[in-house]
Amino acid sequence: MQPKYHLCAPYGWLNDPNGLIVFQGHYHLFYQHFPYAPSWGTMHWGHAISDDLVHFTHLPIALYPSKAYDRNGCFSGSALVRDEELYLYYTGIRYTKEDPENIHIKVSEQDYLASQVLCRSKDGRHFDNLQDKQVVIPVINDLSQGHPTHTRDPKVWLDKSGQVFLAVGSKIPSTKGYAGAMLFYQSQDGVHFERAGIFSDPEIGDMWECPDLVNIEGQRYAMVSAENIDQVPGPNCNALIFPVAGEGLALRRTGAWQYLDEGLDFYAPQTFQDMEGNLVMIGWLRMRQAPDGEDWCGMFSYPRLLQQKEGHIYTPVHPHVEALFDKPASALDFTQPFRLVVELKEGDLMHLGGLKIQVHHDRLQVDRQQVSIQALKVKNQTVSSSLQGRYHLDIYYDQHVFEIYVNGGRRVLSQIVYNLKADYTIPRPYALWVES
Repeated sequence: MQPKYHLCAPYGWLNDPNGLIVFQGHYHLFYQHFPYAPSWGTMHWGHAISDDLVHFTHLPIALYPSKAYDRNGCFSGSALVRDEELYLYYTGIRYTKEDPENIHIKVSEQDYLASQVLCRSKDGRHFDNLQDKQVVIPVINDLSQGHPTHTRDPKVWLDKSGQVFLAVGSKIPSTKGYAGAMLFYQSQDGVHFERAGIFSDPEIGDMWECPDLVNIEGQRYAMVSAENIDQVPGPNCNALIFPVAGEGLALRRTGAWQYLDEGLDFYAPQTFQDMEGNLVMIGWLRMRQAPDGEDWCGMFSYPRLLQQKEGHIYTPVHPHVEALFDKPASALDFTQPFRLVVELKEGDLMHLGGLKIQVHHDRLQVDRQQVSIQALKVKNQTVSSSLQGRYHLDIYYDQHVFEIYVNGGRRVLSQIVYNLKADYTIPRPYALWVES
C-alpha cells in the first residue's frame, strides 16, 4: 500500500524532486521517474499538481528521452516562470558505453556525458519533447572547470532585474583527488548562458549533487547533496546546508555544515516558495526496494519549512501537513497516517511497530533492523547530534515511513520501514492525532 500523503509515482520508480514551483495557480511537482519498473532506470520526469502540497493529481509524464544528448536520461533539474511560460532545466544524459543486455542502466559511473537542457511549456501541462528542447550548457571538456560526466542537477532562479542564474553540481580536481563544486552561469534570456563563477570546498565530499542557494532571514546558505562524506551521525544520505558569504557569486563557507535530516533516507532536497511566501523544502525518501508484491518504489518527504534560529537551521513540518491531523485518538493504528507527540527522558526506549527509538547519552538513537531490508549500502541504525537535554518528539507516520521532528524541527530523522508489526510501547504520556 502506498502512503496517503507522501507523493509516490503511480507505478514504477521515483527519486529526486524536480521543478518544484507555483505556476498558474497550482503547485507543480516533477520527479525523477522510471515508468516501466520499480527500480532505477532511464530517467523521465514524472509530474503531479497540488493545491495544498498534501493532495496530489498525477499528470502525464512531462519529459522523456528524445534527443541524442538525453537519449539515456532526463536527470534532475528545476523550474522557473518567465514571460508567462514554464521553463524546465534538466541534465541530459548520453551513455558512451551501453550494456547490450540492459540499455536502461549505465555500465559504470564514468561512461556517460552530461549537458544542461531547457524545455519550455506555455501551460505547464504539455511539453513538446521533440520540438521544444535545446542544450543551454554543453558538455564540459575542461576538468579544471567541471566534469564531463559528473555535472548535473541545474537549479535556476531570477534576480530582481529578471536575469536568470543557474547553479549546477559538479566536481573539480583537488589535493584530495576531487572536491565537490557548484558551477554558476547567468543569462539575460534564460537560453544563452555565460559562466559566472565557481564555488568549491574540499572539506565537503568529492561531488555535489542537487545544489541550491537560499536566503534565510538575511543569511545566505548553500545546500548540497554531497557524495563520499562519512561523518557522524553517518546517515545513508548526505543532504547538507551551510552558511556562505561573498560578493555576488564569489562565495566562501563561513560556518559549519549540518545535516538537513539525520535519519537514514533523506536526499536530494529542493527548495521553492509556497503560495504563502514560505521557503519550503521537499526531499526524496530513498527506498532500496519496492514493498513486497507492489509495483512502486520511492516517495517524497513531507514539505518542510526552512527557518533560522540563533544560527541553526530548523526544518519543521509544513503547516498544511500539521492541519491534516485534527482528531484526537488514543490507540496507534499502523494502517493509517497519524501524528504522535511525546516528551522523552534520558534512557527512555520506545517501540513503534518494530522501530526502536531510544534516548542515550543526550542523543536520539533509532534502530529499524526489525522493519527494514538487509542489503548492501543500507544502514539500519542511526544516532542524532546532541540534543541539549530536551527530547520533544513530533512523529508523523504514513505507510512505510516515519518522520521524526525533534525539538521543533531542530533535528529531523526520517526512516523508511517495511512490514511493521501492530504492537507498540510508549514510555511516557503522549498525544495522538489522526485525520478527521
